Amino acid sequence: MSGLVAVSAAALRGSRAAWAFGVLALTWLAAILFADGFDSVSNFRYLVQTASFLGIVAVGQTLVVIMSGIDLSVSGVVALSAVVCAKVASGTGGGATGITAALALSALVGAVNAAGVVWLRVPPMVMTLATGTILAGALLVYTDGSPSSAAVPLLDSLANGRLLGVPWAFVLWLGITAVAGWLLHLSRTGRYAFALGAGESAARASGVPLGATAFTAYVSCALLAGVAGLVLLGFTGTSSLTMGNPYQLLSIASVVLGGTSILGGRGHLLGTVGGALLLTLLTALLTSWNLSEGVRQVVLGVLIIGLLLVYARERRT
Repeated sequence: MSGLVAVSAAALRGSRAAWAFGVLALTWLAAILFADGFDSVSNFRYLVQTASFLGIVAVGQTLVVIMSGIDLSVSGVVALSAVVCAKVASGTGGGATGITAALALSALVGAVNAAGVVWLRVPPMVMTLATGTILAGALLVYTDGSPSSAAVPLLDSLANGRLLGVPWAFVLWLGITAVAGWLLHLSRTGRYAFALGAGESAARASGVPLGATAFTAYVSCALLAGVAGLVLLGFTGTSSLTMGNPYQLLSIASVVLGGTSILGGRGHLLGTVGGALLLTLLTALLTSWNLSEGVRQVVLGVLIIGLLLVYARERRT
């Protein structure tokens, strides 16, 4: 734990992760000054609770991006997890069986993504986009387009309960981030992921196990998307085919805003936490100003494109 704290402190001393938290602080100040309700404890608690759903997905996305990959199937996995759990739990399987089935299928999707990227040599963007498209079609057939409702007490408590006033969802997010942070920044697998992101040819020549590293990253990413889907099911009580759609763009944006290079090889999970909090706050602020969904998407898209151009230029220099 002390090693993880030291790595996190070093990341904050760097400009990238610290920048995300700096912009977060300025945005929060602007929200307090120019919007109603942002200075209340209940609003703050709600923001960190909803940021946790995005944050859990973004942690997994960071693991993949660090190794110069990307996962565009996370939206489908979020929906898959929630739909399967709701269907099983509302049937004869029960909540525990539904949760198990949802996580197992999520991990399977991650394994398929990794197999396509490693063995078939399909570009990650193409492979994961194809997987996400297949999931969307399969879920449409499975549900006939109808939402499914289910009451799973464990998920309800996890999504809506509190620990000493702090939402359990936020505690779960921080716990996942700590475990993933150890894996990425203090373990051999993490060093392999950074090496692979810095250059596949050099990593291969250095003896980095590319297959095992990719499988760990993609399966972890899909599993965390599945966890987010379960917590969302507990939060809303209902699953739908489109419930994961916002998290595909926003999870990538959280990673980029947190200072992780979209080209791989550089970054820190602590910055991703700041990025997820920033995007959730920014979305809430734009919503409070009665801006439309289209305008919000334009603002986020322009921001992402600008950061991608900056990081691409840094990588070339």
